[in-house]
Amino acid sequence: MHKILGLLTAWGAKRTVAEAAQQALAYCDEVMAVVSPYTPELECFEDETRDILKRYGRINLIDYRSKEKTVSHAVADVLNHMLFKSPLYAVGNWVWILDADEFFADSAPKMIRAAVDSTQYNQITVESRFFMIDTKHYLNETGNRLYRIESGVTGFVPTNKWSIKTKRVYTLPRSSGMFHYGMLVSADMYRVKWRAEYKGKRQDNKVRWLDEIYAGYELKNEELWLEKNLRLSGIRSPWFNKGFTPDSDGKLFRYLGKHPKFIEVSGLTKVKDFRRETA
Repeated sequence: MHKILGLLTAWGAKRTVAEAAQQALAYCDEVMAVVSPYTPELECFEDETRDILKRYGRINLIDYRSKEKTVSHAVADVLNHMLFKSPLYAVGNWVWILDADEFFADSAPKMIRAAVDSTQYNQITVESRFFMIDTKHYLNETGNRLYRIESGVTGFVPTNKWSIKTKRVYTLPRSSGMFHYGMLVSADMYRVKWRAEYKGKRQDNKVRWLDEIYAGYELKNEELWLEKNLRLSGIRSPWFNKGFTPDSDGKLFRYLGKHPKFIEVSGLTKVKDFRRETA
């Protein structure tokens, strides 16, 4: 049976990092973790994240700070540092990127394990829900999270891409996919991160979206805000580009089902508006 190496990165994540640690330990054969701000601009968000992770003795907590100048390069550098230090870095094993604000449906591990144990695939793409204001309204998102280590693989390159030539992809459907809570617990961090995300590329449009759309977006009056964002960003969507997709009317999807078991017990589902009630 092939092993799964979980790579957990976290910074300013005290609200969800305990649950993220529990998820990682439940689903992975080994967990490596780095608590890093990636760039000096993010240092102001330091909190108890490292102390919380220290409680989990089975997690290999590594002290590492990237010297890369941009977030996109630093993330790849941090992931590679953990990857190459792991005894599970061997052909046939898998790597699972686990951010502290990303959680998987309770039905996901069984499907992931079946794909991992098959020789048919070398990458798992995940369909997910990206929650915006509360744990009921979301946009659709698709991204890669698990990768098979194969001969010739040299790790991660910016932006979190796996250096593999031929992809054999298994797609984890949204019904068993990922729940992404980034905007709920770290919207302020997004503002700072976006400014340092790419070298030589201005991110002002994203920051304007935070200030002019996200801050005031009303769930009871979405049409008004969709028109405002159309004028600002050029698309009819609650988001500023086509990376995350709304429903056929351009609005947020609504979710009334269960969240992953680690989140259901965290208290996050009880918060009505994370823009007003952050801890």
